Amino acid sequence: MKWNQISFRHRMLIIMTVSGLLQLLVLSIAGFSYIKQSQENEMGLKAQGVATFLAQSSSVINMIENQTAPRMQERFRGLTEMIGAAFIVIGDKDGIRLIHPVDERIGLPMMGGDNDLALVHGQSYVSFAEGSLGKSVRGKAAVFDKDGNIIGVVSVGYLLDRLQDRIEPYLAFLLGMAILVLAANAVVSNFISRRFQRALLGFEPEEIGRLYSELDVTMSTIKEGVISIDSNGVLRSINTSACEILGLEKAKVMNRPLTQVLPNSDLQSLIQSQEVDHDIELYLNQQRIVANRSPILVDGKVVGAVSSFRLRDEISELTEQLSQTKAYAEMLRSQTHEHRNKLNTISGLVQMGELDAVQSLIGQETAHYQTLIEFLRETIKDPLIAGMLLGKTERARELGLTLHVDDESRLEPLSKEINADDLVTILGNLIDNAFEATLSAIKQVPNDRMDIAQVEVSLSDFGNEIILEVIDKGCGLPKHLDVASLTKRGVSSKAQFNRGVGLFLVKQLTERYQGQFEMVDNKERGTRVTVYIPKDGLA
Repeated sequence: MKWNQISFRHRMLIIMTVSGLLQLLVLSIAGFSYIKQSQENEMGLKAQGVATFLAQSSSVINMIENQTAPRMQERFRGLTEMIGAAFIVIGDKDGIRLIHPVDERIGLPMMGGDNDLALVHGQSYVSFAEGSLGKSVRGKAAVFDKDGNIIGVVSVGYLLDRLQDRIEPYLAFLLGMAILVLAANAVVSNFISRRFQRALLGFEPEEIGRLYSELDVTMSTIKEGVISIDSNGVLRSINTSACEILGLEKAKVMNRPLTQVLPNSDLQSLIQSQEVDHDIELYLNQQRIVANRSPILVDGKVVGAVSSFRLRDEISELTEQLSQTKAYAEMLRSQTHEHRNKLNTISGLVQMGELDAVQSLIGQETAHYQTLIEFLRETIKDPLIAGMLLGKTERARELGLTLHVDDESRLEPLSKEINADDLVTILGNLIDNAFEATLSAIKQVPNDRMDIAQVEVSLSDFGNEIILEVIDKGCGLPKHLDVASLTKRGVSSKAQFNRGVGLFLVKQLTERYQGQFEMVDNKERGTRVTVYIPKDGLA
């Protein structure tokens, strides 16, 4: 079976188990070597101490000088057994054995070749050598007569084989502990690997790598810019479009604090506020963008934030085209409906032979449209807004209402800081709300239709502000909702699905231009809504 065919959990179990085993083997070998070295050094110092003591004793000195070694053999063999040594050997100044555990080897030269330091230099030391009894650790000391002359050597030794027998229990203990730790490591490894597997949502490493590659390719093909940060505000991902829009180099900005990459960005604030932002306008790296931002939640905990955005100019262009198309379509629909009624009337008059009446009706319609078009052309210098007002006028006639544009209205060409499509959105939503409020009021008091079926619109730019005002005689503001509530997304005075967007957009656009929004009840009935937009608004 190939390695990548083994599950991640089993791979982790194998890796951690083998790693733990190797570590324990190294530790066991190191521990065994340390214990062995310590035991050998301890036995060597003990042997040296005994040898030095014996070399300085008068009985050993007298034995060598008087050649009385045969009578001392049993005594030294008993001493050897008493101290647990392998041997006590005493030799004369030529290294000939005088005392030895084996009778047949008495009188023969001492073996090991390690007597020179004692017999020549008169030292006391520890050595490792192989003698007639085997490899041993020895303590040697020179024997001096009363005149300070070297007359012999004492050698006390412990066989390394016997020392090995003393160390083996330690080795067995180490191996036992190694097996115990290995078993515990296997259990812990299995637990950790299961936790990792759950944290990875059951994906294998190869699957995660493939998903990352797919995500990277997908992100690079998205036209919108996308950036994300972690809980510490460090930039963790940025796609190609974001780099192009903001003029950044991916290699230089990745894994850096966002405050260093984009000082004007407040994306990190979403980590604390946990709020979602839709269609907000930002100014980053000298680019005006429209962004959507959201915190990243994992198991209910905020672990970062993500933002997608596009250049505002692209969205403004699309919005303007859409607004113009919608206004034109609405005007055509209203005019088609109205003209159908007029044509039916003209057809009836022709059949009745009332040609004068037909001519009069056509003259009235021509004069009405000509007057309205001339008025809007002279007073409203922006064609997009003028077209919208013309379309809304026809829509009002279709609904049986009247849209009256105040005769004192005036709107000069807009500055480059203000987009006409934004004003169309504001004014169009206010007029639509006025239409609905008026129709609702007519249903409640149909006898007062003539008094309330008119919506008034006023536009002016005489001062430092553009003032847009819409007045209706409808049902007024709801008593159970305040103005702040009505301008929230999804909140509406009409309990219907998918409502509560118009006033929200009006309020959002007004705030975008740092303007003011007012909505109050009229003195008699209905509502008056006024929007103030600074001419040098920061759109």
